Amino acid sequence: MSLLSESFAQNDSIVPRSLPKNAEYFSKGLEAKYNENYPVAIYNFEQALRFYDEDDASMYELSALYQQDGRSSEALSMIQQAVNLQPDNKWYQIRLAQLHLQNSDYRTFINIYDKLMEAEPDNLEYVETYIDVLLRVGDFNKVLEKLDILEQQVGKNEYIYLQKIQIYDEQGKKDKAIEEMGKLVEFMPDNTRYRALLAEAYRKTKRDKEAYQQYVKIKELDPEDKYVNVSLMDYYLSVNNKDKAFEEFLAALENKNLEYDTKVELSKLFLHKYQNLSGYEIAQIGTTFINTYPDKSAGYNLVGTLYYLQRDYLKAKDFFIKAVKYGDTEYATLGQLSMCYGMLEDYKASIEYSNRAIALYPDQPYLYQLNAVSHIMLHNYEDALKSLEKGRRFVAEKSMMLTFDTNIADCYHQLNNKEKVYETYNKILRYDPENIYVLNNYAYYLALDNQELEKALAMSEKTIKAEPKNSMYLDTYAWVLYKMGRYQEAKKYIEKVFKYDKHPGGINYEHLGDILYQLGDKKNAVKNWKKAQKAGDEVSEFLEQKIKDEKLYE
Repeated sequence: MSLLSESFAQNDSIVPRSLPKNAEYFSKGLEAKYNENYPVAIYNFEQALRFYDEDDASMYELSALYQQDGRSSEALSMIQQAVNLQPDNKWYQIRLAQLHLQNSDYRTFINIYDKLMEAEPDNLEYVETYIDVLLRVGDFNKVLEKLDILEQQVGKNEYIYLQKIQIYDEQGKKDKAIEEMGKLVEFMPDNTRYRALLAEAYRKTKRDKEAYQQYVKIKELDPEDKYVNVSLMDYYLSVNNKDKAFEEFLAALENKNLEYDTKVELSKLFLHKYQNLSGYEIAQIGTTFINTYPDKSAGYNLVGTLYYLQRDYLKAKDFFIKAVKYGDTEYATLGQLSMCYGMLEDYKASIEYSNRAIALYPDQPYLYQLNAVSHIMLHNYEDALKSLEKGRRFVAEKSMMLTFDTNIADCYHQLNNKEKVYETYNKILRYDPENIYVLNNYAYYLALDNQELEKALAMSEKTIKAEPKNSMYLDTYAWVLYKMGRYQEAKKYIEKVFKYDKHPGGINYEHLGDILYQLGDKKNAVKNWKKAQKAGDEVSEFLEQKIKDEKLYE
């Protein structure tokens, strides 16, 4: 008795061979298998083998059931015994080879399939599995040899070309791979996917003209091919033919088969490549997007950005609103929309959109700055200060830090917190001692408070040396001199304000009037006070009383 029958013996007793019993249990085993009752199937096939230990059919069935049950070594042993009994049964050989493959025993698999292919050289199912394993072990030459034999037997074949292309790619033989691609395209001339692969290979090997010919052919065969416009655009970009690239780019945006998200990324690529596009060209892109996707944000964003760069804030605002309506929550979009409202002096709307942006991008200092400026314009200085102090925590650049601190100082000034104003200005000047805007404001506020006038004069002097025709700086310098009692010098500098500024402000006229009054020219002093009143902008609280009494009040 065989070792197999021994393994199935019960109570070490010898079961006599019985073909009827074997057939009975085998039949029961098949029935259980078909009913997916696999434990019962295994039991019956094992019983069939007890009554006939050379039952290769039961061995075949058990090998599959053992493998399914996770008993891999038993499955392999069982099919090997079946093969030993029936070495010419190809199904047994195939099962044996598959189990070796599952165990990553590629060489044994190859040896088995070598014999299978000798018996059936035209069986493509053998070839595909066999070649796949040869590729796994890197036996490329043997694969090419088998493919050549197969081609002789079955003629030109898509599978053969694709396998050869893959092998030549693996071997780094680009020219051979391209040669096979060319043959594949000749074999299947209407297949645009293969033409695209050939074109891509041409591009990689700097054969751009040949690639271009393939793209043109693809477009001729299928004008709505998903990627042909993108490929042609990329080709034209590589040869610096901007006009043709732009034409294909617009065609890609209109191509209904190309995904929206791909078009958005494509637009970013094109706009980055050609940063000097005309306004008309950008409008074309945006309009094409809007016409193709009226309920998507990209086109509105693009046209809005164009108008924004042209400083047409009213039109930019309208397009940005539509972009936001259709789901655009980009940092730039919300920020630019807030800026548009600010430039249009709709500060409440500017605050609304900057707040919305801050909720989404809480670490972007620019948004806090936008928010604060709008609050300042509405005289909401405490709200502006809160926004500035929050945003300042995220500032990394020196120039932006200076802007934040300057605005913070201005808010403290409006809130009449002089200590904080001077503290902030001192902090700014420690790391930017030549900041003329801060030097001017600092000097002016000191003059208003009649404090440290020599220090104020030195700071103001720096500003007029830096910008000798700046009317604001000249006014401050004159005002510091005035506070120091140096009225003639003050008059000299305040007159320069009117020389260089064709539209002087009320405070300039008032300062001139005050200086003239101290110099004894009461008539011209009152005259300039009246001009200050007529100008209607920022003036002192004493102006009306000065005019009424024709007397200086401070």
